[in-house]
Amino acid sequence: MQYKKLHPNQIITLNDYPVHNEQILKLYFRIFHKGHSKIVPPCPVIHKSTVVPQLIYKGKKAKKYSHLLSQFLETHPKAEYFLIDGSHKTTAATLSHKPIRVMIFRTNHDIKKAKKLVEQGEIISLTTGGRSIKDILKALKKHFLKTMTFQTVEEKTEKMVGKKDIPQYMIRNYNNSK
Repeated sequence: MQYKKLHPNQIITLNDYPVHNEQILKLYFRIFHKGHSKIVPPCPVIHKSTVVPQLIYKGKKAKKYSHLLSQFLETHPKAEYFLIDGSHKTTAATLSHKPIRVMIFRTNHDIKKAKKLVEQGEIISLTTGGRSIKDILKALKKHFLKTMTFQTVEEKTEKMVGKKDIPQYMIRNYNNSK
């Protein structure tokens, strides 16, 4: 399993807009804002070269879906990774202008190693959508077929700021630190 620090425009996020739990966002924001991001577990991601071939869909929505995916990838050449879990962490890091630490899943063994890290308390939780890369890819495909939209962590965060869907102090921090 490889670890990396990414910019929010490199990660294609899940469309859970706005984040589900504002209290968790506040907690992660405080950790990142205070400069303690090293204690935050990395977010699992999968490279687009693994995901995109599996996102191909043949059905009623196929033409529209394929067009949306192709268009997104063409207009977002830096977006190389799909987020599996960690929407609150990635949003908080972005609001604090901090890099996002990720762990890149390439094999089923990587997922197994990450699940052991949960058991050891190194990672708080891991909702990957399954026990294998194949399971995760199925979950991503189902998610994107339902939402029919793609966005980066950066775009989602900017939307939350623009629509004032988060506390004002986070918006001020984000805007003042640009």
